[in-house]
Amino acid sequence: MTLHTPSRLARQLMLSSAIALSLAATVPVAAMAQDNETITIASANDITSLDPHMLDSNHPTGSVIWSIFDSLVRRAPDGSTEPRLATSWERIDDVTWRFNLREGVTFTNGEPFNAEAVKINMERMNTTPWATVQQLHDQTGLIEVNVVDDYTIELVTEAPTVNMLYWLAEAFIGAPQYLTDTAADKVASEPVGSGPYKLDSWNRDDRLTLVVNDTYWGDAPDAETVVFRVVPETSSRLNELRAGTADVIVDITPDTAGQADSDISEAVYVEGLRKMHMGINIEGEQPALKDIKVRQALNHAVDVDTIITALLDGKTVPIPSIVNPPNNNPDLAAFDYDPEKAKALLAEAGYADGFPLTIQYSTRFAGGKEVSEVVASYLQQVGIEPTVEAVELGQFRQMLSGSSTKGIYFMGWAALINPSVELVILTCGHVDNSSGYCNEEYDALVHEAAQTLDDDARLALEFEAQQTVWNDAPWLYMWRLPVVFGKANNITYDFRADNYVEPYLMTTE
Repeated sequence: MTLHTPSRLARQLMLSSAIALSLAATVPVAAMAQDNETITIASANDITSLDPHMLDSNHPTGSVIWSIFDSLVRRAPDGSTEPRLATSWERIDDVTWRFNLREGVTFTNGEPFNAEAVKINMERMNTTPWATVQQLHDQTGLIEVNVVDDYTIELVTEAPTVNMLYWLAEAFIGAPQYLTDTAADKVASEPVGSGPYKLDSWNRDDRLTLVVNDTYWGDAPDAETVVFRVVPETSSRLNELRAGTADVIVDITPDTAGQADSDISEAVYVEGLRKMHMGINIEGEQPALKDIKVRQALNHAVDVDTIITALLDGKTVPIPSIVNPPNNNPDLAAFDYDPEKAKALLAEAGYADGFPLTIQYSTRFAGGKEVSEVVASYLQQVGIEPTVEAVELGQFRQMLSGSSTKGIYFMGWAALINPSVELVILTCGHVDNSSGYCNEEYDALVHEAAQTLDDDARLALEFEAQQTVWNDAPWLYMWRLPVVFGKANNITYDFRADNYVEPYLMTTE
């Protein structure tokens, strides 16, 4: 790999973006290929699983699961909670929540939705070591699910929690008997839910097609059919949007967003929540990363502002905390770019001559290759010997879940606006803590905050936890990812900052 100096690489990136934009203006516009009865959504990655309890951070997976299944509540784009399969709820004491359930709902195989269905789903989540399951149990401390009557359920936690409603928005409810009697691989490929759509077909690595669920309890969606297509290349997704063969495209970057604008389409910008960073595998193959001074040096070595200008068209800022505004600690500030300070910290840690370091990225986030290469060029300037390595997405996910990345790795995390949830991912041994970071003082602050119902007291604990983890630098902190979608002009939808799309809420003209 050829490494460029930061300034040269930045100029090249901005020049290539300008050329791409000029070329986009010359692309001929085709007639719309889709009618108003079909919405085609193009993403870079395929769906990973259709098991309602296997929801992960891969947004095509979430977008499809949200279309096929219902949860008790919905997390609105502004972070508020809306009723879905639960029509109302209350906290009846510090550890008990009561939910009144929607009547007259059936799953697409004819099974009824009721309190027993919720109980079976929740117990499956709490006894199976999968992604959503671990998050629901670890985040809420759920220990009992009690059926009060056919349409009333009570959830009991081992301690007070402020996160129950937040995580219930991702606890999707499947047909209970089907989940109980069916092999896991079939559940993951032939889903049975109660949502606005149902699965029609799925050709892996190509497309997944949904059709309207005629027994859906809510308002019927505008589009009879929704097609989720896998289109890995950003340029190809943009071309399809302008040609009219895709109605919505996901995973485009600010520097290419202008190419979405045409006579029949436009770019949509949403202030993002996902915090992009280079994760630092403290327990990986490079022992230098165990040293806090080395991790702080990495943060001082990289000019994040320049990368934002070059790659993101200046449309975001460096993150000042692992918690999103407005809940971030106002006393924290982004690490300043100071290569001399970085060199001094490396020398203090015993690495004045640097050390070899592998930087890994996958196709999960657009621009991973470019970001990794420019970070490598900065690290090279302070004496580190970087190697950039592309990793296939499935393998990358396995490496993250097993904390087996080699050195540092480009990723984004926590498209959230809930500080307790954002902080917990870096606690010792958490399923999503791919860095291996562990600080018992930090853990104690985070767990106490999550159980503190008084808002002011909880905020003080969260601010202290943010300060602790910021100084420990388990990440090379970068930026909040601006979320850019492309859409056909006839599509109306309130696009989300977490990058998921809900085709059942889209209207077509």
